[in-house]
Amino acid sequence: MIFRHWLRENALLATGYSILLLLNAVASIAYWPDLRDNLPAVLKFVPFQPLQDFIRAMDTHGYWAYMCLQQFWKAAGVFGVAAAGLMGTGLIAREVDNRTAELLLTRPISRARVLFQRWLAGALLLLIPYFGASAAMVIFAPRVGESLPWGPAMIATAYVSLFILAVYTLTTALSARFSHQIKAGIVVMGLMLLQFAFYLIKVLWDYSLYNLIDLDPLLPVFDGVFPWSNCLLMAGATIVFYAAAWWSFERRDF
Repeated sequence: MIFRHWLRENALLATGYSILLLLNAVASIAYWPDLRDNLPAVLKFVPFQPLQDFIRAMDTHGYWAYMCLQQFWKAAGVFGVAAAGLMGTGLIAREVDNRTAELLLTRPISRARVLFQRWLAGALLLLIPYFGASAAMVIFAPRVGESLPWGPAMIATAYVSLFILAVYTLTTALSARFSHQIKAGIVVMGLMLLQFAFYLIKVLWDYSLYNLIDLDPLLPVFDGVFPWSNCLLMAGATIVFYAAAWWSFERRDF
């Protein structure tokens, strides 16, 4: 019941998020032929070195590098992070804000189960549309004269999903501590905007979390080289954040 209730509560957010991902995928596919034929000219107008590296990679790796930019770096790093922040911020703190926490906890269900079912519902609302958008970029690739194997695309999508999941679980941990739901979202979104800014500044590039989902770990996936160290780092962070959320939730007296 808690699982279904959380799905219903976030249905509108999940719908908007899904539409944005799909529109991004469709627009990216439609624009690829024009970009593919004018990469040297486009490179002259790109101001930031990291984005210039994406353009150069498209010249050598083609549609796969383009998917790394549009689906794995931009869609996950912008839409995925924003949706994760919005989804996670109300997981616990919304009940405090609405003064319904006591009502929720009067049910004969443990706090651990309440947290897990809500967290799982939100995770599915975030990841299922993201996998769907990646599938769209594979399915419609032949329409622009390209082809992409399913294996590398889905493996890379699963890897990048850990980035979204880590941001979502961090927001959940903060939501379990704060009494106002907007606070968790502000903290996480502020942190990720700062990380995005770091990525675009050459001297700070190496300190950005967005390096986890850029070309360096993702281009080799096409050749069967999986970034296990980054994967374990993001999975470990997700586990730590979830444990922090559970610890905070168990000890709150509301």
